[in-house]
Amino acid sequence: MRFYQLLLFLLISLTAFGEKSPIKIKGHITSGKEHIAFASVSINEGQLGTHSDDTGHFVLELEKGKEYKIEISMVGYQSIVKHITADKSGELHFNLKKDLLELNEVIVSSSRRAQNRKETPAVVNVVGKELFASSNFKVASEGLNFISGSRVENTCGNCGATQLRLNGLEGPYTQILIDSRPLFNGLIGVYGLEQIPVSMVEQVEVVRGGGSVLYGANAIGGTVNILTKSPEFNAFEVGSSFSTIDGKSNDYNVYFNSSLISNNEKTSAYIYGSFRQRDAWNANPEDVYYLIDEDGNPYGNPIKDDFSELTALSTYSFGSKIYQKLNEQHKLSLDLKYTKDERRGGNKLDLEPHEADLTETIDMHIGSASLEHDWFSTNKKIHLNNYFSTQYVHRDSYYGAHQTPDGYGLTTGSTIVGGSQLNLDLGEFFGGENFFVAGMEYIHDQINDKKLSYFDEEENRQTDDVTISDQVSNTYAVFAQNEWKADRLSVLLGARLDYVDIKDLQNPENNKSLPAFNPRVNMKYKLSEDMQIRAGFATGFRAPQMFSEDLHIEVSSGQGVRTILDPNLEAENSISFNLAWDLDKTIGGTQVYLLTEGFHTRIKNRFDNQFDYMEDGTLILFKRNSTSDAVVEGFNFEAKVAPSEFFNVQGAYTIQSSSYEEENQWGDEDSSTSKFILRTPNQYGSITTNYNISNQWTASLTGVYTGKMYAPYIPGGFIDGELTTEETLIETESFFDLGFKVSYITKLTKDTKIQLGLGVNNIFNQMQESFVSGIDKDAAFVYGPITPRMFYFDIKIGNLLQ
Repeated sequence: MRFYQLLLFLLISLTAFGEKSPIKIKGHITSGKEHIAFASVSINEGQLGTHSDDTGHFVLELEKGKEYKIEISMVGYQSIVKHITADKSGELHFNLKKDLLELNEVIVSSSRRAQNRKETPAVVNVVGKELFASSNFKVASEGLNFISGSRVENTCGNCGATQLRLNGLEGPYTQILIDSRPLFNGLIGVYGLEQIPVSMVEQVEVVRGGGSVLYGANAIGGTVNILTKSPEFNAFEVGSSFSTIDGKSNDYNVYFNSSLISNNEKTSAYIYGSFRQRDAWNANPEDVYYLIDEDGNPYGNPIKDDFSELTALSTYSFGSKIYQKLNEQHKLSLDLKYTKDERRGGNKLDLEPHEADLTETIDMHIGSASLEHDWFSTNKKIHLNNYFSTQYVHRDSYYGAHQTPDGYGLTTGSTIVGGSQLNLDLGEFFGGENFFVAGMEYIHDQINDKKLSYFDEEENRQTDDVTISDQVSNTYAVFAQNEWKADRLSVLLGARLDYVDIKDLQNPENNKSLPAFNPRVNMKYKLSEDMQIRAGFATGFRAPQMFSEDLHIEVSSGQGVRTILDPNLEAENSISFNLAWDLDKTIGGTQVYLLTEGFHTRIKNRFDNQFDYMEDGTLILFKRNSTSDAVVEGFNFEAKVAPSEFFNVQGAYTIQSSSYEEENQWGDEDSSTSKFILRTPNQYGSITTNYNISNQWTASLTGVYTGKMYAPYIPGGFIDGELTTEETLIETESFFDLGFKVSYITKLTKDTKIQLGLGVNNIFNQMQESFVSGIDKDAAFVYGPITPRMFYFDIKIGNLLQ
């Protein structure tokens, strides 16, 4: 540690040597005849920076006679760069052109430092405010369907669990980050994306392909970085929405957020809160089922289906992010969040869970806190970020059927993430700028899963709590990368070394310790000012530990299903390649963006689940390593066209193949085999259009296409009144979920606007052909759009609405 401190001292001394007293330089920013308020002013790649005030003016303190590179950026406008020599003559003027496709966002996920998206060595997609506003999106996951290679799906009809697939790979292969921190631990991943309200999200950045070199395990399919809002200006917004399916099954949402900045701009805070309540919905209330005797035969009178396909839920979220600027070199930030999420599916939802025929319910509490310290050298060429984050999760649950009393469970999880990251601007080297990043990180994750005690009437006694899983994982990591950036060519080289120590407190003989080394190479070459190609190579891994999907105890054939790890389970490994070409060009008055990306990912030693039974008859998923590799490859396409500032259209489409090299069993050892990776369509895509009818009226059209795929069905329930007795693979139909919204905005007061919206989602009511009925139905037999046709109305009031 002394060597590290000495090195840092020398770097500070060298960069501080010879600095002179600053002079004040004034400037203003316009677009046409209008001044642009709150635009970002960045000096020398972020060494210094400020914002324009509410009149579009700014003041900089620069060293007299020195040359500077000034970049002005603002969401909705094309960035502009000027090289100046600081003196006292005149006032700087920057005139921005509108960025009709919003391609110039500042992102951090590609290389772990802030930079313009167009300049990143890897392809990064961004879900921003405009897309969230184009429909009745309430949570972060709903916007991810509109990125090529990305698809959000429902995986359980009882509890409403969802997962994100990137490039066809299942949810556990995607690393989900909150403000660049891996706090999506092995417990909240199943429901986490539905627990993040849009009101707290600034933007969502998606990097497809391996990225373990930056963020550790699980980043095989890609990385999703959810960046929460930060206080930049004094602002507020409140809003509410009401959605209904049939006038009986409704979805209510209300939220607020506010940013507060002190007069000296040294203290700032962002506060948010949201509440959502959704009623359960039954897709097939006219279908019937029968009770089943011990021999598996139906008997008695037909019973009308009363099981939910859309889960009832109630979610509260609130939090605050506070910044304190101690001086020009030191800044502290504190981030606090709390979420309470209740959801229940099945039937007889007004009764106690064990009194219903089939119930899956959770009551989850999530609390997190993060503290960061940022230090900058006087010339901002050195940035040291130290961070500490912690999260605790408490989940009460019930998973069971046939009014069984032993379905209650308690799962707790704690996560600690601590680390330090050093960013260095090394200046010019071999004709290009060099940016070096190095750091170390510690991740502690503990999960305890219990089956709670109950009164056993047959034995006339109270049973004891039974611990299903008690696992502790500690990860120690170091990483480093260097980005060399010339006029046309950029090269990024990096590597990360993880040492994962896993302790199974239930079965110490299953303890594991393993190192994992993962390199990364990314290259970008500018063919012209408008056209560039990118290529990437990366490896990835997943440690042999409990993951979020392992702790989702779904109900199958009337039994709760739990996961047990093979004592010999080894880590998964992956290798991925990608090659992309993109064009960003203005032709006449039309701005056009095109992207074609090819990708290939191979997963070795992959985890494979097989059904089995414990001695007490409990149905389990036995997780082991497969001898068959999985290969996912294909092409992502994107096109964005904006003929004018009043109209734009954007589309994304993916064509891929997802398969195992050898046929893979699904279900138990006697079940069918398939080479297909199940629940993965070979074609899917999306489209969005926005039309500004006038300064006050806007219309938006959004659509998500899902192609055919193979979905597994485990027998036990009734389809169209007939008992299903065989495990089968269903080739699903294709779906097109189309939505429409019209919005009206006007001034409420001098500084406040009000926006009203009216719309409909899933206009053509695209849903799967058949739903399963009965107490013993397969809860995982769901596919296609998550919700049916839904009408909605929303209202927003704020001082920064556009």
